[in-house]
Amino acid sequence: MDHESQSDIRRPKKLIFAPGDIPPTPGLKASTIPQPQFQDQDEPTTPDLRSATSTPTSTTETQILSNPSRAHQFTTNPPLTISQIHNTNPLHQFHTWFRDPRLVASSAPETCTLATASMPSGRVSARVVYLKELDERGWVVYSNWGSREGKGGQVFGTGNGEGNDDTLAAMPEPDSIQQEIGVGNKWGALTFCWLNVERQVRVEGLLEPLSREESELYWRTRERGSQIGGWASWQSRVLWDADPEMLTERQRRKSVAVLQEGVAGIVPVDIEETDIEDGRALLEARVKEMEARFEGVKDIPLPPFWGGVRLVPESVEFWQGRRSRLHDRFRYVRVGGEHGEGARWRVQRLSP
Repeated sequence: MDHESQSDIRRPKKLIFAPGDIPPTPGLKASTIPQPQFQDQDEPTTPDLRSATSTPTSTTETQILSNPSRAHQFTTNPPLTISQIHNTNPLHQFHTWFRDPRLVASSAPETCTLATASMPSGRVSARVVYLKELDERGWVVYSNWGSREGKGGQVFGTGNGEGNDDTLAAMPEPDSIQQEIGVGNKWGALTFCWLNVERQVRVEGLLEPLSREESELYWRTRERGSQIGGWASWQSRVLWDADPEMLTERQRRKSVAVLQEGVAGIVPVDIEETDIEDGRALLEARVKEMEARFEGVKDIPLPPFWGGVRLVPESVEFWQGRRSRLHDRFRYVRVGGEHGEGARWRVQRLSP
């Protein structure tokens, strides 16, 4: 075995490349991209089910090393200076950026990433949510918080309410005090990324639950189907799982060999058919159960485990792209006063 072959064996597999690092192939169309080959044997090996393009060749690696990065070069905005940002309040500055006319509704500027961490392990998780409100106290998002397996357990702990395996726990009241140490971690972070205007906002602070009355105001604006979904979904609960051997034995094979051009790309012809039950039926059964439960009910009530939380900021960072990765970053850090209009903020420029 030659030296190059030995090197290929030791090299860890790379599945994803940063966009733009490799020059596009002229004239390459989606239909010409090699597709995974699904074999007819009853027990195909794992490599047979893998795309031949999942591991880079030595030629590909040479392209990466011999070409400068073609990642996005930031050119949209003029330099961001201290005179351009609000001098006393980061929430007002956020409102100004959020209302930038370049942030059209179709770009969903309200989309953000919420990060929380479990205690005492410190294990961090993040998920995409929608900003629904911003007031002088902070940023508000709504979701299901009752599941101990999800963000509700991370933020409010696993001991809130009287939940058990069949009933989700209720959200705590805003003024309730956690007597048990370590049951939850109120620290959270929100990140907004607006690529079309080359801007980013990072918010860090404490998460507090809204009152039930506040949550009901937003709940009434949701369409009926979303309200039913709020009752039906035990968010982050495991509906189904399978070990690798089961998937290898039972996953669809010949069916995916027949493809069709769809709106979202190349998809199996029988995409709506399922080879084996994967837990979706349980969710749909719960939806039907909730539809029957609230049949004839005009105003579906707010679930006890569903509602809003407010991220009360301790720091807010405004990031704007500049050439050569020498970005502008200004951070507001709360140094005194009450949260809200009475808060006092120190402003810092950060190194990019």
